[in-house]
Amino acid sequence: MGRAMTAAIAIARVNPAPINVLTLRAWARALLLAEGEIESVPAAVDPLQAFAVASGLVAELGADQVQRIIAQEFRQRAAQ
Repeated sequence: MGRAMTAAIAIARVNPAPINVLTLRAWARALLLAEGEIESVPAAVDPLQAFAVASGLVAELGADQVQRIIAQEFRQRAAQ
């Protein structure tokens, strides 16, 4: 976990582009969900979707791609 977190933070520091912020936030919220700190998938995902809309990612990439990015982080966490 430490190495992945360090890599994610390094990405955010080097290039805090909205897509990197979304990916890091999705990773963190997936971890919080897995640890029981967030009680449901909608509670974990809805703020990510709101950020994607507000930051222009949905307009830039499309809703389907944004959902794929979010889902990938949750799938990776579930696989661990």
